[in-house]
Amino acid sequence: MSTDATTVNFSAGSRIVRCPAGQIDASGPWLFWTAQPRAVLRRSVERHGQLLPVLVDWSGQGPVLLAGAARTACLVGLGRDVACLDMGRLDAWEKGLVYVRSNADRDLSDGQIVKALRYFQRLDPGRTGDVHEELGLEPRSRRERLVVEWLSLPVMWDRFLQEGHAPLACADLLAGFGPDGLEMLAPLFEHLSWSRGSAVNLLTWLQESSVRDGRTIRELMDEAGVEGILRSDLSPKDAMSRITANVRCLRFPRLSRMEQDFAATARTIAAGTRWRLIQPDQFESGKVELSVAVGGLSGLHTAAQDLVRMASHEGWGALFSGDDR
Repeated sequence: MSTDATTVNFSAGSRIVRCPAGQIDASGPWLFWTAQPRAVLRRSVERHGQLLPVLVDWSGQGPVLLAGAARTACLVGLGRDVACLDMGRLDAWEKGLVYVRSNADRDLSDGQIVKALRYFQRLDPGRTGDVHEELGLEPRSRRERLVVEWLSLPVMWDRFLQEGHAPLACADLLAGFGPDGLEMLAPLFEHLSWSRGSAVNLLTWLQESSVRDGRTIRELMDEAGVEGILRSDLSPKDAMSRITANVRCLRFPRLSRMEQDFAATARTIAAGTRWRLIQPDQFESGKVELSVAVGGLSGLHTAAQDLVRMASHEGWGALFSGDDR
């Protein structure tokens, strides 16, 4: 393997340079989406070689990688030289832009966009808006607004977004909790992956309960038994369901009691049958919805007989509201 760089003229101000892969500095913070190369890329590079140069800044003593980390990693593993396009001397902001533009065909996740903007935010917070379009954020779009809101959160929350534990849709809600509230909320997203709807509901109910009752997030979460649920051996799905149900009870105590009473009475009425009784509209109409699944005439006859017996149950009065009992 050659240890001396060879140069080919490319264009004014640019040059293609071939050098040993191990000489390339691939540690720059502007390589914010770098990941291990996929097997298909490894096979391609091994069988067909490097088809496109990687981008570097060779204005110093050695090449500094600007884009092409996956190809470089493959070539390092194979012990091969790397063809590099030297972009010349660039500052940190320009290096970040080169990396973003070289990945313009990527379908970026919310986490990737936030990760990129954190890099530019550290360099110059007042200029991050200049990069939005480069990252595919439409001006004045809801996604752009939520990304900007997310950037106001502590950096530690970025991991929850990138791992799919906290959706971007929660950005404006999370921003309203303040440092103490965010500290209390963080354990909810440490190991649990919340859907958009579930996360929005949970945070909305906590926020509304806090404002209505004048209580801290810590007090509300203690009453909801969140810490105990997180420490239990419940599955993630069951833990999220339990937490959501408990927080909902705090937000809607009267409705929750009515639902619990309804469910208990409905179970008593339908005991021993295949009938299912539900309240379809959160007690707005006072109606009860009955349903049953049957697989034939025999099942239909049984369901009809059960319904006749159920109709005489004394518990119906507790389910219906109004005078039609």
